[in-house]
Amino acid sequence: MRLGARFWKVQLWGWGAYALAGYVLSIPNLEHGGTKEHLFVIGLKLVRSLLGLGISLTMARVLSRLWARRAPAWVLGTVGLTLSSLLAVVWLGLLRWSFGLVPVFHPAFTHDALNCTIVLLAWSALFLGNAYRLDLEAERERALRALSLATEARWQMLRYQVNPHFLFNALNSIRALVDEEPGRARQMITELADFFRYSLLETREREVPLGEELRAIRSYLEIQRIRFEERLRVTFEVGPGAEEARLPGFLIHPLVENAVKHGLDSQKGPLELRIRASRQGDTLEVEVANTGSWREPTSRPESTGTGTGLANVRERLEHAYPGRHRFTVGADGGWVRASLHVELARREAA
Repeated sequence: MRLGARFWKVQLWGWGAYALAGYVLSIPNLEHGGTKEHLFVIGLKLVRSLLGLGISLTMARVLSRLWARRAPAWVLGTVGLTLSSLLAVVWLGLLRWSFGLVPVFHPAFTHDALNCTIVLLAWSALFLGNAYRLDLEAERERALRALSLATEARWQMLRYQVNPHFLFNALNSIRALVDEEPGRARQMITELADFFRYSLLETREREVPLGEELRAIRSYLEIQRIRFEERLRVTFEVGPGAEEARLPGFLIHPLVENAVKHGLDSQKGPLELRIRASRQGDTLEVEVANTGSWREPTSRPESTGTGTGLANVRERLEHAYPGRHRFTVGADGGWVRASLHVELARREAA
């Protein structure tokens, strides 16, 4: 958690108000005092607030680190109480020492330290409450960004992934099959219609069941198998419960399309394509593997690399599952593997 300009502004105003309130509450006790007594109390309250400001900064650094590590509430509460109690003693001792008030540990010291502890506890509660509010705002922004990316990806599927070449080749294959094998032509038309139905599906839900996307992927691969015949061999391995897991739509399809496109381009023989999905509790793993060689993405305009599709997948995962996902792509044992590991939401895993 960053201690930005807003934090400093609130700190200065808050501790300034604390000093003013302390002086105002002391006025009845200074009814018969002179200017010297008033100046002494003003100085005492200002130094007390300055010391409180410094101590609160120490607490802020400790609590912000614990918050960043997602420490449970009981840990935050215990640390807050312990810090408040210990630093209240330091706060009061420094204040009396700086003004030459002896003895430092006077008979009413415990009572005064308790008051300082309450002040620091209230400060801790406000600090943690503000941290929680900032996290909620950040989560809301991520959700809106993820929704925007999902909508954008839906149309990118038509612009980039469902490109004119795919449609052109599919229609040419259908035309060639109409007279020779009308049954296969009808099948290909059905698969093409099912695939585009999913591609154009408008839904208000940010996430869809994995099974829905796998059905669209099957249609896509069936079209490619009719076109490439024996050059494309596909295997699905979907474990129990995996199809019910909800993911952002059009998240797996770019990995499959990259596997088909670059797998066929990088080898002369048949392409083996394996799609695996398994679920263990609140963890979902999806792997798209193909034979062939791995080509590192490149930013060159003339490149036909995988940069655009993979970058989109990474960005959407970062916004949908911040800190709860792992995505890797690379060669392993003669296969090119794109592996996705996601920790699902608790409500979904239940």
